[in-house]
Amino acid sequence: MSRPTEPQKKAELVEKCLEVAIEAGALDASINAIAKRIGTSGRMLVYHFGSKQELERQVLARLEVRLREQLQSLQNTAVADADTVAESLLAMWQHFTTPEMQGWLKLTMDLNLRAMQGDTETQRFLERETQQWVESLTALTGDEAVARSLFHLFQGAILDFLTTGNAQRGEQSIRAFVEGMRSVNTS
Repeated sequence: MSRPTEPQKKAELVEKCLEVAIEAGALDASINAIAKRIGTSGRMLVYHFGSKQELERQVLARLEVRLREQLQSLQNTAVADADTVAESLLAMWQHFTTPEMQGWLKLTMDLNLRAMQGDTETQRFLERETQQWVESLTALTGDEAVARSLFHLFQGAILDFLTTGNAQRGEQSIRAFVEGMRSVNTS
């Protein structure tokens, strides 16, 4: 087997660093701690990325790609498996509350905290992600205002789920929101 080229090696390192960030639910680790967790040295990461900030930028770029893939997968599953908007939304919620998603959700919340602290790159990243979700939910519901409300509902429900471990409250909130939408539409 041939030795990977520098771009291949760099891509592998970014992917490993992203996996570590997902496992930890955060990006806030020293370059040496990250290196140790992925089985390399801090010097190797600095060689490939120049700085922790550049490594984080590339990890965020990879995260963005992975989140888009997940969103597309969720959209396909929701459309394929659900006859109604409510069922699609509940299927998304059930996916979010699986043990495999815990690190993803924690990482997202960590990024929200960074954005609140003024990290402009993270703010831009989250703005792009928000727009993707709103577009996806608009396609599902047919109404951008409803989609934005749903996005914010999901954000709050995710925060509640991460802090309490109670997935039922989020499901109840989604059901109540959908029932409210039905009431408005039938009035």
